[in-house]
Amino acid sequence: MRSTKQGRANTVQEPGRASAPPAPIVLTNASSSRSRRFAGRFGMALAVAGLLVAHLALAEQSLVLENPTVDEVVHLPAGVTYWQKGTFRLYHHNPPLVRMVAALPVIWANPVTAPVYEQESWTRPDPSPTNFSQTFAFFNAARYFELFQLARMVMPLFSILGGLVVFDWARRLHGVWGGLLSLCLWVFCPNTLAHCRLITADVGSTALGVAATFVFWLYLRSPSWPRAMAAGVMLGLAELTKFSMLLLYAVWLLLWLVRLILVTPRTQIVRRTVVGAAHGSLIVALSVLVIDDGYRFEGVGIPFGRFEFASSTLTRPVAGGIRKAPASQNPLYALMWPFRENRFRGTILAKLPAPLPEHYLLGFDEQKVEADGIPNRLRRAHKALQEGDVELARKEAGSADESVGGYSVYLNGVLRNSGWWYYYICTLLYKVPEGTWVLVLLSLLLLVIQRRTRAAWADEICLWTVPVVVLYSMSFLTDINLGLRYVLSIAPYVFIAAGKVVPWVEGLCGLRRWIGWTTTLASLGLTIASALWIHPHYLAYFNWISGGPDRVPVRLIDSNLDWGQDLVGLRAWCREHAPGQPVGLAYFGQINPSIFGHAQPADSFDWFLPPVKPGSTVLLPMKPGLRPPRLVGPARRLAPGYYAVSASLVYGLPWRLYDSSPDVWAPVWNAERNAFSYFQQFEPIRPIGHSIYVYKLSQEDVDRAAPLLEPRG
Repeated sequence: MRSTKQGRANTVQEPGRASAPPAPIVLTNASSSRSRRFAGRFGMALAVAGLLVAHLALAEQSLVLENPTVDEVVHLPAGVTYWQKGTFRLYHHNPPLVRMVAALPVIWANPVTAPVYEQESWTRPDPSPTNFSQTFAFFNAARYFELFQLARMVMPLFSILGGLVVFDWARRLHGVWGGLLSLCLWVFCPNTLAHCRLITADVGSTALGVAATFVFWLYLRSPSWPRAMAAGVMLGLAELTKFSMLLLYAVWLLLWLVRLILVTPRTQIVRRTVVGAAHGSLIVALSVLVIDDGYRFEGVGIPFGRFEFASSTLTRPVAGGIRKAPASQNPLYALMWPFRENRFRGTILAKLPAPLPEHYLLGFDEQKVEADGIPNRLRRAHKALQEGDVELARKEAGSADESVGGYSVYLNGVLRNSGWWYYYICTLLYKVPEGTWVLVLLSLLLLVIQRRTRAAWADEICLWTVPVVVLYSMSFLTDINLGLRYVLSIAPYVFIAAGKVVPWVEGLCGLRRWIGWTTTLASLGLTIASALWIHPHYLAYFNWISGGPDRVPVRLIDSNLDWGQDLVGLRAWCREHAPGQPVGLAYFGQINPSIFGHAQPADSFDWFLPPVKPGSTVLLPMKPGLRPPRLVGPARRLAPGYYAVSASLVYGLPWRLYDSSPDVWAPVWNAERNAFSYFQQFEPIRPIGHSIYVYKLSQEDVDRAAPLLEPRG
């Protein structure tokens, strides 16, 4: 009370003394801080927009300079059918969302489709995606590359969404500058740039997957019914991109349990568990509803027992070893169905209506067959059945041999039919820029040396669970060793986690702070330099430590290096450096090299198939009674001149080949392993986009290769 009265007395004017001038009016700190906050937010928004515009510009320019890849050729026509025919029966290998987005601008461009739907590739009960795509190319040859460019131009929008999520999630955890670091790693990642411009599900599923998990993370931090609804809708959208997103159901449950154990007070665990179960049920129900709606409810409610499945997950061995299976144009189904049957038949689940769309279930089954690989005993049983030896077929089908064979896969100069458990680890080591690796390893080190709260540990677990689960699943639970794109979904989480480097460096002092900033900025600079150096050939990116994209022998092939993207680049090179000269071309892709002449006769591309190793090429099977078209076939002898061979074929990958005859449009030759591997002994004069090797063979080169091309026997 004394101090208060004294304070009041000091405010009373003393008699005979002039009053003090009023204190000057000063703008409050609140007002100036609001201005600073606005300027800071505007600058932050400008930086984010600038980075995303740079990402978009790099992606859009590169997609114009490279032609559609192996999978894109099939994806786009399938997406067109979804809009025009309202059915998802063509190429249900993955859910349809990304293909539908890509097909929208193509639909508006009015491609030629009426005669395509009249062909057998569409009219038969199980249409062939590959044959349909070839027919689509034939009738749209004049605008083929233009249509694909229209579709590709919308694909980076998924990557933009992914970038926004990466920034916002990292910003909430590590501050604005940490968010900008994470965004830079995403924007200038050569692998993100490689796949964000393609009509494939890889970046679309990656972006929507991390967006859905971000929304779920926000829900975990502050559970509510609206946030649970948002998480359910986002989960459904992610499931409409790729079947690998099914992992999120298990991952989200794990993340919820981690948050419950680490963060929830003991007195609230029971209540949070009950509320969480209710919210979880809503999330699952909404995600299924979104999936059904994405397929327009086609085939929802078909009893489980009516499906013809082939994967080990959804089938069981046939009683008696063999059954009379339905006919199928799908070679995998034709091989599996005589010996496997729907595991729900004859059970209480047979009449249960499926809550998911027909083609979602069939697509999952087909994908699972490829992921598991084909049992070698069933291959032998199928061969015996074709030869009429039923008893041998039954014996082989019931054997204990559990070995499998799948796609031919390649790593470090070795080609074989089964994968390596460390394939994806090697792929990441080779194809992630050195600068990014430094920042990621530093962020992992900080996990060990920094102390954090239980809630902070829950946030870290939320970031690292998806990368660990995806990498483990692809390495040990599947036999697919085809490309980094299968583990691309781990990238945004790892980049977000790397953002913690910034606040850590900010907390250092003196020389250590200077070293920290120098290391961080130098590492980021290396990543940016990697993206600019390889532009526009992002698919072919390999870091310097791995030997780069032109290392001999190459580290990886297929979608890691050569996915058929440089046919247009080869044609441009030939017109400039070898005008009027025929070129021997062995092309790993699904675009007929003769398309240039079909589109514009004056633009014809003069090419022929090079010679193959004896016995390594056969005609693809044709329907009985169908007269073979006039074929040119592989050249009978190797002659001096120009040759162009895709890297995947140089290193022995089997593939389907086109014939240079103008009378055929689809692939007609099946090149077995190492059909063109004799080109490994030659030095290319130019790698087109790092994926197609151009050779100029002399007579001396021809003589050197002659022993490899002599007939056997």
